[in-house]
Amino acid sequence: MAPRPRNPGSRDLPANLYKKKDSRSGITYFTYRDPVSGRCFGLGKDKEQAIREAMAANFADAARPTLTERLVETKRPATRLFSAWIEEYRGIYLERGLAANSVRTALMRLKRLDAEFGANDIRDISTMMIANYLGAMAKEGKAQMARAMRSLMRDVFMEAMAAGWTNANPVDVTRAARVVIKRERMTLDLWKEIYAEAKQPWLRRAMELAVLTGQRREDIANMVFKDEHDGYLHVVQSKTKTRLRISTGIRLECLDLELGAVIKQCRDRVVSQHLIHHARTISLAKAGSQVWLDTISKEFSSARKRAAARLGLDLGKTPPTFHEMRSLAARLHAAEGRDPQQLLGHRSAKMTDMYRDIRGAEWIDVA
Repeated sequence: MAPRPRNPGSRDLPANLYKKKDSRSGITYFTYRDPVSGRCFGLGKDKEQAIREAMAANFADAARPTLTERLVETKRPATRLFSAWIEEYRGIYLERGLAANSVRTALMRLKRLDAEFGANDIRDISTMMIANYLGAMAKEGKAQMARAMRSLMRDVFMEAMAAGWTNANPVDVTRAARVVIKRERMTLDLWKEIYAEAKQPWLRRAMELAVLTGQRREDIANMVFKDEHDGYLHVVQSKTKTRLRISTGIRLECLDLELGAVIKQCRDRVVSQHLIHHARTISLAKAGSQVWLDTISKEFSSARKRAAARLGLDLGKTPPTFHEMRSLAARLHAAEGRDPQQLLGHRSAKMTDMYRDIRGAEWIDVA
């Protein structure tokens, strides 16, 4: 029987050599299939090297073992510990030049993967092992973390295949955990009540900046006075590196707030380069120093609890966090006729729509 004709995309490859393009990264990987045993061997992403190795294997018929010898399991190469590959992958990841927060988070997650799978040969890590690991995480209510870990593990094994450490990616056939958004949205009325309970002047300024600019907590904490010039506040988002110029004339009529006026109020008797800074020395925090992210979250949480207690509100198990002001900003600016997608720095309208979703937190007026 004549062999089946090869696909058009593989006609320039020698017999038994196949290629597969990863849909996410766009990288093409090459695999050699032994025509006798049917076993597949990953040859990485270097096409010329893969062709040389495949041709050498095809012309090695004289030295090919007999069928009886092939039925006996061949001796495996030296153990390739997953922990050793994790160390290699760290270097690959650091060379990508990602944001500091992304790198820090990835390194912490790699440490967890090393503790869980590091003692295994990378070729022995099965789909079931990974599925059990991710499934247990999801059952603990950490579905978002499970999705993030799956994405990272998939990339870890993709790079391992490219480097010839393994022949398959056991993560590909696992299912991503379904994430259910639980955090409550923040309404304008609740924002006003929390604002009234904010004891620290810098917290009030941070809340004003958050609802006016729609920026993330990290970006607000990193804002400095020199970023305001030529009638704009210049922001380079720490997460996406998106560069925004926000007019200092932008305002929210519903709160009677204008960005330029808020920036001026950030200046006080203390010399500081940061808009959000300590007005006096407290413990290790010196006057004029930048307010830490955890401190922002902690003080905001305290003000939220005081507001809820004063009003007798039950905000549930997942009350709105400081980050929810990003969603509130999107909704308020859209209501006043501005494009929230540009303000938030989103590349797609779909992502902005997620922020504008009120999740049943506000009444809908029907005329």
